[in-house]
Amino acid sequence: MQLDQVAEILTNQPVVLGSLVTVGLIMCFVGYRIFNLYSAAMGFLVGLVVGIYFVMDFFKEYPLLVILATAIGTTIVFGLVYEIGLVITGAAFGYFVGLYVLPHYSIYAYILALLFGLVNLFLERAVTVVITTVIGASFVTLATFMAVNGLHIYDVLGDPKTTFDALFSNTFMLLLWLSLMITGIITQLAVYKGEKKEEA
Repeated sequence: MQLDQVAEILTNQPVVLGSLVTVGLIMCFVGYRIFNLYSAAMGFLVGLVVGIYFVMDFFKEYPLLVILATAIGTTIVFGLVYEIGLVITGAAFGYFVGLYVLPHYSIYAYILALLFGLVNLFLERAVTVVITTVIGASFVTLATFMAVNGLHIYDVLGDPKTTFDALFSNTFMLLLWLSLMITGIITQLAVYKGEKKEEA
């Protein structure tokens, strides 16, 4: 199978929407509980990006092998070293929030990345619950918005800020996002309390 065929399958509209909803619901309602898996998945994505960078600049002979090797390596590191996942998750969240809120002042994105990375390391349960719930609710709401408005993933990736501005200015989408987020936070905290009581 060629790379363009793989890309076509991965960007197929039903696949994209189904993936966004599935991953979004999992992160929204059990994100903290399965954080090790989520952290490994984050490591896989980071490895993919690093692998693509290496292929573009250094290793052009065996591109798939290099990309797979870096993706698997970072997946293992992120899965085994819990703290790396916490810092990277917090930093990525803070960076994208900074870019969205203040797009013309990218320095604040780096400051928020550092802040969220450190805070998530020391207040891991509370911050991870909020981050996974916000991301999960955003994925589900984005999928709904894309389906209703006939948007493709390329439209979103081409101009994410405009897409999210339109999404959050829509009352129904905003209510969906808020209700998912609030329900997700309550559910995750209730699940965590239940597990803590069982351990005691």
